[in-house]
Order: sequence, then structure tokens, then C-alpha cells
Amino acid sequence: MAKTKIPKSKQTSFGVPKARGLFSPQERKNPKVKMILILGSFVLFFGALVSIAPIIWMVLGSFKTPAEIYSVPQSYLPQDIQWGNYVEAFRLVPLLRYLLNSLIICTGVVAAQLLFCSMAAYSISKLRVKFAGGILLLFMTSLMVPFEVLIIPLYLISKNFPLGPGFPGVNMINTYWAIILPAIFSAFGILILKDFYDSIPNELLYAARIDGCGEVRVFLRFIMPMTRPIMSILAIFSFVTTWNSFFWPLVVLNNPDYYPLVLGVQKLVDMGEPWNVVLAALVLSTLPSVLLLMFFQRTIIRGIAYTGIYG
Repeated sequence: MAKTKIPKSKQTSFGVPKARGLFSPQERKNPKVKMILILGSFVLFFGALVSIAPIIWMVLGSFKTPAEIYSVPQSYLPQDIQWGNYVEAFRLVPLLRYLLNSLIICTGVVAAQLLFCSMAAYSISKLRVKFAGGILLLFMTSLMVPFEVLIIPLYLISKNFPLGPGFPGVNMINTYWAIILPAIFSAFGILILKDFYDSIPNELLYAARIDGCGEVRVFLRFIMPMTRPIMSILAIFSFVTTWNSFFWPLVVLNNPDYYPLVLGVQKLVDMGEPWNVVLAALVLSTLPSVLLLMFFQRTIIRGIAYTGIYG
């Protein structure tokens, strides 16, 4: 099916159609409308400033001395930049080891979520499995259950993970699997992908099946390439969520050899190290997520626009 070409005059810098604004160009010339836009811009700027202020304070605090951190009134800019705070953070705890652990955990969770969520969503949307509506309702219900409610059952399962009848349970505490396995199914990811698959014409799948393609080949050759925009967004969100996850790794990991980076920062706090060193470690732990969102900003915007317009 041919795609309608969008004129360049109606495209944004990301190549997606421009949506009509709240006010037309003629209405923007009205003094009252101008005042509304100015007030709206001020509110947005103030909200952005409030949101980013703790991050700025964290970055500036990572270059301060302990005396400046605890000074009253608080000094905003460091008087003498202390690069040694970052060196001290690496000396006190093995941050590179923790960084590698976080990468291993995030890679496993993202890869598993993309695979299982896409297969589950495709089955519900296109394969007409029995009780698909009830299964989808269960997924939606799971989104309403707080994670704290599931902590004790998940811990007991992880401590004695059942492999099947006749097999002894496996203790996964203090392993990567204790974090990866509970996260491989995402109800949010399944619902998002299912909504996207519903927009794919069934005639396309019928044509592929008539040409002799099995379901696996239809899924891998036709469905997966079409879902790259939404899959990229799901992968980024899953990576950032797993990277910043703190509570569940704190529960199931007691061996420092398996600590992710966020628990490594907590270890600095438990050791009673000064806050300037802790802030330096926090900056290092936050940097990968920030860089990921910066470098893949276009992918995120294209994916959201694509699913919002065509999905």
C-alpha cells in the first residue's frame, strides 16, 4: 500500500506531520492570545526549572568539598572544582564492576521483554487464541497491583524456583536471574504492542500465508520489521526502568559481586562517605540513561508520532 508523501512545509525537523496548534496564525496576532501564550511559556519554563533543579544541584555538588556541601547558606557554585571526588568514588567501590552488572541485567531484561511481549501481543491480536479477551484483562489488572504487594511472593519463588515436576527448586537469590526473570513479561509492553498489531491489516498476513509462509516466518519477516518504531521505544523505556531499579535488587542481592550501579551508590552511603563523593557516584550512575535519551531522541519522537498517527 502506497504511503502518502507529506510535504516538507508540513513536516517537523523529525520528519513527522505538524499537528495544528491550539491557536491559528491569525489568532496568535490577538493581544489576549499573545498574553496566554506568554503565560503558558512562563509556566512551562518554571515547571522545567523545578524539574531540572535537583539534577543541577547534584552535578554541581559532585564538584564541591564536604564543607561546601554542608555550608549554611548553601553555595550554588563550587569555589574550587574537586575532580578528585570522582577518583575517590572509583577508589572506594568497584564502580566499573557494578556498571558491567547493570549492563548485563539491562541487556537480558530488554532482549527478553522485546521477544516475549511481541509474541504475546501478536498471539492475542492476530492468532485468535482462546480466551484472548480474558488474558488481556488479566494483563490490564496486573498494572493496577503495586509492585510492593508482589515482593514476598516473588522472593519466595526466586528462592525456590520451580523447574517442573520431579525437579528440585533452584535458588536464584544473589544471581542475575533473580532480577531478569521477574521482568521479562511486561503488561505495559504487551498492551502497547497489541494496540499496534491491531492496526496492521489482516489482508497482509493472509497474503503471506497464501504464499506459503508459516506463522513464525510471517512474524519474523513481516511483523517485526513493521514494529521497529514502537519496539525501539519499548526497548529504551525498559532499559531506563531496569537501570534505575533499586528496591527489587536490594531485596534479592546480598553479594556485592552482583550489585548493579544503583546499589553500588547505596553502598557508599552505608559506608558513611561524604556526600560530595556520593553525588559524584550518582552522576556516573545517571549519565548512561541521560546519554541514551539524548542520542535516541529522534527515535523516541518518531516512534511516538508513528504510533500516535498510524496506530
